[in-house]
This record gives sequence, C-alpha cells and structure tokens, in this order.
Amino acid sequence: MSWRDLFPVLNQIQQVSLDPNKNDRLLWKDGIDLDEFSCSGVWDSVRVREPEVDWMGLVWFSHCIPRHAFLMWLIFRRKLLTQDKILKWDFARRRNMNMMCCLLCYANVDSHTHLFFECKFSSDVWILVRDKVDMGDVDPKWNAIIDWLKRQMQSKLATDYVSRLLVAATSYFIWQERNARLLKNQTRPPDTIATAVLTTVRYKLLGMKFKDTDNVRRLLSKWEIHGGYAEDDGGR
Repeated sequence: MSWRDLFPVLNQIQQVSLDPNKNDRLLWKDGIDLDEFSCSGVWDSVRVREPEVDWMGLVWFSHCIPRHAFLMWLIFRRKLLTQDKILKWDFARRRNMNMMCCLLCYANVDSHTHLFFECKFSSDVWILVRDKVDMGDVDPKWNAIIDWLKRQMQSKLATDYVSRLLVAATSYFIWQERNARLLKNQTRPPDTIATAVLTTVRYKLLGMKFKDTDNVRRLLSKWEIHGGYAEDDGGR
C-alpha cells in the first residue's frame, strides 16, 4: 500500500522532490513552527495550559515524598472523596445517609476543611508535631498553615523546607487513618499518628545532605540527627 493510500493528506502535496543523499527526519508542526519531534514537544503542543497556582511550590519541590505530594495536590484541588461530597450524590439522598459523621472525632461530617485540621483528632496530631519545624504558634487550620508556608516558600532555610515535608506527611497520615477506620475498622490514637509522621520525615532527612550551619544543626538536633552535612546540597 502506498503512503498516499495510508495518509490521504499527502495528495495535497504537489511536486514532491526526494533527495537520496539526506536521511529521513521526523518533525512535528506546532502551529506554524516545524521542529524536531520529541515527546515533550508534542505534550506541550497538545496539553491544556492553566495559569500557575500560587501553591505549586508547596506541593512539588525538590526531595518531596511523591505519595504525600500527590495527596497535597488533591487537597488543594478539593478532590478527596469526603463525606460532604458523598452527601450531594443522589444515592446518598435516597438512602438517607445524612447521619454520616467524621470517623476521627465523631463530631461533624468530614470535609477538607474539617479533616485538615479542625477535627479534634487531626488538631491533636498537628499540635504534637508542629514544634519540630518552629510552627508552634500556627493554628490547626488549613488556611493558617498554608498561609504560613506560602510566606516561607521562597526561603532556602532548611527549617522551611522541612516544614513542607511535615505538613504533607501529617495530611497524608490523617487521610490514611480516616480511610483505615472507614474501610478496615482499624483505629489508632493521635500520638501514634504523630509518631508515624515524625518517623517518616526523620527517615527522609536521614537520607539527605545539608549545609553545616547553625540553623541546620539546631534543626537536626530536634530530629535527633547528627552529621549529614554537605556543602552542595540541602538548605541553610
């Protein structure tokens, strides 16, 4: 079968002249520009572009924990399947599921705002971990925490970097505990969740190198980490 049969659009091209001394090239036309083909170039050409959000640096940053970052992305976009969303579905109204409540505190229907971190359970977890990154005076409310992180987003201080890790890890384990109670009927107290958060972040820090500065030494001492310094990696 000829190329013209496979690709009828070629019938529109007249007087094709082939040069046997040149190799074939695969090109991609983006609008009026004709460039060398690449997967990244095609993706940039066909994808829908949205304005950059101001919280991007709080979710995707160097050395983030991918599964935690993905959950943070879902939280920022209000995409978690919380009970306030379920109650809007037709089947929920038909089954009269208006008695659902937060499985962490049993005091309210869980929602993004409630779970992170106005729920009594998740608030207790936050209070247990926040001092590790000098956020002891930040209220257990999502907006208060995110506003604090945004103010430090351009900072290269190690404390500000670790604060992003800590908030993401706390959110991840709160959501994990909520699902364990919903799907497996398994429960853990706030101090156990806080320990899991701190252990996860500490293990992450153990695998990193930081500049040897007073700020870094003070930070790592809080995490009971000694050494791990380098001149070309990590924060100040």
